[in-house]
Amino acid sequence: MDSRKSAQAKRQLRTTTGEFANENKNAGLPSNDMIQRASKLLAKSSATVDEPIIKPSVKSEGYMGSTAITGGKYDASRTPAENVKLMRADIKALQKNGELPKDWKIGVRTNTSSMNWNAHFTIQLPEGESSTYVPTHAEYLAADKEDRIIGPEHRAGRGIIEAHGGSVSSDEWDKTARLINQKIRNGEQLSAAEQACVIETPKVRNVKKLCQQVGEQYTYQNNNTMVDYFDTDGYITVRAVTGIRKPEKQ
Repeated sequence: MDSRKSAQAKRQLRTTTGEFANENKNAGLPSNDMIQRASKLLAKSSATVDEPIIKPSVKSEGYMGSTAITGGKYDASRTPAENVKLMRADIKALQKNGELPKDWKIGVRTNTSSMNWNAHFTIQLPEGESSTYVPTHAEYLAADKEDRIIGPEHRAGRGIIEAHGGSVSSDEWDKTARLINQKIRNGEQLSAAEQACVIETPKVRNVKKLCQQVGEQYTYQNNNTMVDYFDTDGYITVRAVTGIRKPEKQ
């Protein structure tokens, strides 16, 4: 074999430790290089298995028959500031994958007391996008059954029916919804009767729900109100406001 080719072959076989990769090979075993490559591939494969952004909570038996709820990412050793930093990262990840609107500003801050800590989510909608509305009759019927019985759609329906004296047709319902929604878009003051028909939009409710879930996965609670026992590590509050100006198109 040409001496240059022989030297090149040896360089290719030599590992970073100076050993020859064919030592094991000659003994009928995988070469050192093969083992190293396999280890790197396994490590890379493990690193690409991402933890879910929102990890479900775990329920277990709590104090005197109550239910303890441990957030999916809860760690008692973390500080409130560390928890909030992770919450912000989760929010960014949800915006990146499209589960949360990218043009909505969602902030998280924390405060602590001698006994506990709180995480406050503030959802700011772009200017011109309202956080509230009145659903049409079709939207009311299409809503989740529970919402029509005890949820937000129930509130809207009850308000519209009461505004019409206890009975309303679908056309009358939709006319009322259009008038109130126009006033909301115009920023006009609503009467008490009109305000009784207004609920948060489904989009806002969904964003608030996701933010609540993001926060709660870093908390723990084991409360039993029947015996005045409270063991909670972290409280979450979420609110939505309007008023972010949309960037002007160039």
